[in-house]
Amino acid sequence: MLGALMVSEAYTRTDRSFRERWRKRKITSRQISLYIAAFVLLALAEPSWPTFIGGCFFVILGLAIRAWTFGHLEKNLNLTTTGPYAHSRNPAYLGSLAVLVGIAMAAGNAYSALGIALWIAGAIGVGIFLFSYMPRKYDREYSRLKELFPEEERRHAIHVPHFWPRLTPWRSGDDRRFSLARLRRNHEPGWVLVCAVALAVMWI
Repeated sequence: MLGALMVSEAYTRTDRSFRERWRKRKITSRQISLYIAAFVLLALAEPSWPTFIGGCFFVILGLAIRAWTFGHLEKNLNLTTTGPYAHSRNPAYLGSLAVLVGIAMAAGNAYSALGIALWIAGAIGVGIFLFSYMPRKYDREYSRLKELFPEEERRHAIHVPHFWPRLTPWRSGDDRRFSLARLRRNHEPGWVLVCAVALAVMWI
């Protein structure tokens, strides 16, 4: 009973932290456009069982990658090279891409014009993510990392690809392990709820 209460309290704190962080965010016109597109996608979704299940698989995979990532990441305190960062320098974006692909796949179908149109729209969204959003984020984040950890960033870049992962992990010598407390500090668990609600609304 005590264990259940502790888990419940932890989730409550995580949810509260997520909501507080969400309220403090500065909403840009680009983000408003993204939210409108997401709303339209959910409103028009015409899922079919096979592709919906496939989409759910990609969403779960992406969330797992992101959870693994943020269970290792300490932003601006040190350069993370363990866990998924031993395979890719940007594993969080890799996870986000899988989630985006999963949502787009789950929303459409191959049996109606609207279902196919939703897939086309999803493909366009993936293209924008890969070729517009990520390059801007790379420029900003790599510049910050080079200023904070010049030698470590250079060494990491030599051995680990910036996006698509290498199969075998690079051994940097760091012994950091996954931490649930670190995962909660990075406010990641709230996105599991967001994705779950989105898929539920889509299917209903």
